Amino acid sequence: MRWNKWLTLTMGTALLGSVLFAGSPAYAASPSVFVNGELQYDAMMVKGNAMIKLRALTDTAWIVFAYDPKTRVVMFHTKDNKITVQLREGEKKATVNGKSVPIDAAVVNKNGLTYVPLRFISETLGAYVKYNAQDNRVIVRTPTAQKEFETLMHGGDLKEAREIALKLPMISGDAPPLKSGEGYHHYGFTFPEGEALRFIFDDAGYDYGYYEVNDEGLLAIKKWQYDDVAKREWGVKPKFKSSVYFMNYFMGGVYYYGKTDAQGNNQELGKLLSEEVDGKVVPIEGEKRTDARP
Repeated sequence: MRWNKWLTLTMGTALLGSVLFAGSPAYAASPSVFVNGELQYDAMMVKGNAMIKLRALTDTAWIVFAYDPKTRVVMFHTKDNKITVQLREGEKKATVNGKSVPIDAAVVNKNGLTYVPLRFISETLGAYVKYNAQDNRVIVRTPTAQKEFETLMHGGDLKEAREIALKLPMISGDAPPLKSGEGYHHYGFTFPEGEALRFIFDDAGYDYGYYEVNDEGLLAIKKWQYDDVAKREWGVKPKFKSSVYFMNYFMGGVYYYGKTDAQGNNQELGKLLSEEVDGKVVPIEGEKRTDARP
């Protein structure tokens, strides 16, 4: 897949409002839509307009929602109150900051959820939207998610970027199923020194998986695994010049972290109680990030 073919949509762009499928009836299958990294299985097309549910845009630092079941009016505003919006089911208009604004398709209420055109969301609220016409995919990010994306992909605090990477769905892809072991009592992560976009996950020593974050910061995709129970390897094992490791022996309540050189020699840098660790990784003194994308 050619990720570099993604087209950025900015305020005022009409492209999302004209995603059409010839002969498609109302409520036909929509393009794949990801909101804050999650695939929206219930996104839909209505007369050529990509529609998503408003609740998918939940961002406590951005928007506050309210709904009046008697009038069927949904109301929301930004946390700073600079933008206030009212929408009514079945209407092709919205009230934005007290003024009537036309929208491309009527507001839909389906299974108790309010759906609105994606173009309206991007233009009115300034949500970040990217569209790939070739693969028929859309990525939407609220401001908080966009900030995390920038930290993950383009620089910022290394510990924070690693934590964001570890929150992504880990996709096995073509890797064969793992055999289960017994007595899971620890887990750990190994990153190349200075990097956040690729890592090895150690699942209690029973299996190891090497993952790489894709270019959109949506997924961590498995490229290699070693199944110690089945004694079976798949993919190509990565080679790190030097790395840092973080191991949480949660059953014993101890967390270790340190460095490993290119020859595989470990240097423990510290030990904490598991309950003292805020997250899955800790900062490494003197380590600087080297893999930020331009």
